Amino acid sequence: MSIADALPYDDNADLLQALRQLGDTMIERALLQRQTTEQPDPALPADRLTDLYRQANRQGLSDARLQHPLQQLDATLRRQWSSLAARSAKSVDAQVFLPWVHLALLFQLERQDLALLLCALLPELDGRYGAILQTLSDEPRAEAREPLASFAPFVPLASMARMLGGEPTARLEVQQRLMSDAALRNWDLVELAPGSRLGTLAGGCRLPPAIAAYLLARAAPQLRLERPLEEIEGDLELDDHFVDDTVKQQLSNFLARATANDAEPTSYVLHLQGPDPALQESLCAALFRRAAMRCTRLDGRALRQAYVNAGRNAAALTARLRILCRDALLCNRVLVLVDCQSLGAYDGADDLLDDVCRTLFDSQRYVAVLNGPARRIADLAHGFRRHRAVAVLVRSAAPDTRLRRGVWQRHLPTFGFAVSTATLDQLVNQYPFTEGQIVSALKDAASREIIDAAGEDEQALLFDACREESQREQLSVAQEVKTPYRFDDIVLPADTRRALAEVLHYARHRHQVVEQWGFDVKHRNSRNLCVLFHGPSGTGKTMAASIIANELNLGLYRIDLASVVSKYIGETEKQLAQLFDQAEAMNVVLFFDEAESLFAKRTDTKDAHDRYANLQTGYLLQRIETYPGIVVLSTNLMQNIDKAFVRRFKFMIEYPFPSTPQRLTLWKSAFPSAVPMAQDIDFELLAERAPLSGGNINNIAIGAAFLAAAQGQPVSQRHLLEATQREYGKLGKVFNVRDFEWGDDD
Repeated sequence: MSIADALPYDDNADLLQALRQLGDTMIERALLQRQTTEQPDPALPADRLTDLYRQANRQGLSDARLQHPLQQLDATLRRQWSSLAARSAKSVDAQVFLPWVHLALLFQLERQDLALLLCALLPELDGRYGAILQTLSDEPRAEAREPLASFAPFVPLASMARMLGGEPTARLEVQQRLMSDAALRNWDLVELAPGSRLGTLAGGCRLPPAIAAYLLARAAPQLRLERPLEEIEGDLELDDHFVDDTVKQQLSNFLARATANDAEPTSYVLHLQGPDPALQESLCAALFRRAAMRCTRLDGRALRQAYVNAGRNAAALTARLRILCRDALLCNRVLVLVDCQSLGAYDGADDLLDDVCRTLFDSQRYVAVLNGPARRIADLAHGFRRHRAVAVLVRSAAPDTRLRRGVWQRHLPTFGFAVSTATLDQLVNQYPFTEGQIVSALKDAASREIIDAAGEDEQALLFDACREESQREQLSVAQEVKTPYRFDDIVLPADTRRALAEVLHYARHRHQVVEQWGFDVKHRNSRNLCVLFHGPSGTGKTMAASIIANELNLGLYRIDLASVVSKYIGETEKQLAQLFDQAEAMNVVLFFDEAESLFAKRTDTKDAHDRYANLQTGYLLQRIETYPGIVVLSTNLMQNIDKAFVRRFKFMIEYPFPSTPQRLTLWKSAFPSAVPMAQDIDFELLAERAPLSGGNINNIAIGAAFLAAAQGQPVSQRHLLEATQREYGKLGKVFNVRDFEWGDDD
């Protein structure tokens, strides 16, 4: 080996010059062999090939000469190939990036593959090579007799065979190396001219534009399907992420093991599952940056659309995906597969996940999958046969209070907010958000601040934005309940009021007690808050549920059990599962009215219907107990609730029928301050003589207001009594106007 062979290439231009010299030797040998062993082409003068090549030499194409015998040229070729291999290896060791070397190593190209690749590269290096290579074909074309500047874009297959030696074995090499499943064609490193026939070596071959630009170091391939793929941005280091330390350690271990094992071809599938997709993407970007790689998002929706645009042709999608995989390797990118559910079969759509995963495993050293079907991804990796595929699952939970506090403290100043410790505690404890949700809420609050003409304080803006963030989606089988009621608006007996306040204390401080004080270790499901309200209709159960939501700045959703419970086996559980999954992501208060329909006293199991009803109840209880948010159930028929279910509720609060003093308060608070009131109204008489609940009293107040407005008068006692009579009629009670008069004994 010469001293030069022991040195790395200076740069890509240095390597291209070496490839050009190697190509010159290959051309010189092919021309000499044709002159000495074959009949001259009748379409050309006898010395036309030599003249053509010498003309190229005079224009600076090469310094090679034609006087060397074949044996000497063969020795020169062997030496040049050896030098190319040695200097390429030295360049890798010296970390000199050379596209030719990178491509050869990635796709494990052998010398004959590289020779064919060089044949296709030569016209890209200098257009005059095109005319020379045309002259080597068995069927010279008209272009070969034209000036050197005019050449065909495809190198004739027959010319490539001559460049490899010309004998039958060289022709067979070309045929085999350009088969569709061979490396050069499988990865679209070269492309055949339309109508080419490998069997007869008719047609031509060239570099795809992206590969030509890459090898010449003009441009890197652009990763795209129907449109360019997005790179995952992220400048945080792995240790700077607000995620459990166990997750960071697992990710570090994964990369250390994967990078240490280069002995055999292996695909490593990193499967991240968790509630915050943005965090998972950032973790991927930070992890693979340690390996000097960047991450690109591969969206399942884009793959599905590419499949549809290809006429639902799975083979066409796979071919397009292989090009994308090729470009990802060339650009040193890790493909991160997101939105896997779009690849699965649903609503009559074809299942694409298997084909997509196998194509990724076939070429990529590293593949990342976010929130995919864990068992299926693992099975696909374990069943992959072309080489070893290892699937590693890393699960990250929603951040606890400690991590959430860190997230808020990191991002609040970014958006110009400064809050007190008490407000920060409230944000941390009331909203179990992911980092992505916290950032989204802060962006929303900052936007509101721009147009806030009333000068609303920052705390109110933040809490409003958080509430909107928690209700970004709508529950499929629930209806949102919006009221302005706060704790001071409800009229309740002292014991009931204290119990309701205790529920609010539990909700506000449960994260501190459960997480920071460690009760979640001792008591399973201690994070859950399930409350049962019971009492007659109209006593304030629904209002109390809305007060809990409003005081905690959360959304309240009433579940219509009639729309959830299905007569079809399995449908109820399916709808309940969807309900609780959505609610958990939204962090809302769930309100089940008329809960006795599912928690009624159980009878003996006499048939399949009874067994199924018990299964429904059991499943609902299980989901309620594991729901990390707040669940409120209400019933008017406490006597119908099975006592076995009572222990499942953390609070059971009775809403009794209001006493006379409470009814008086209800009457006085039923009318807004803007309502004109006559002097003859006697709320004490109404409270004494009309045993009504708060809901009935509110109905009477509204009815009386409409009667007064229709007559153009202020609301009077007469209007109230007329509205009371109507309310009595709805309740099936007898109304006697004489009952609403003070007697001598009163």
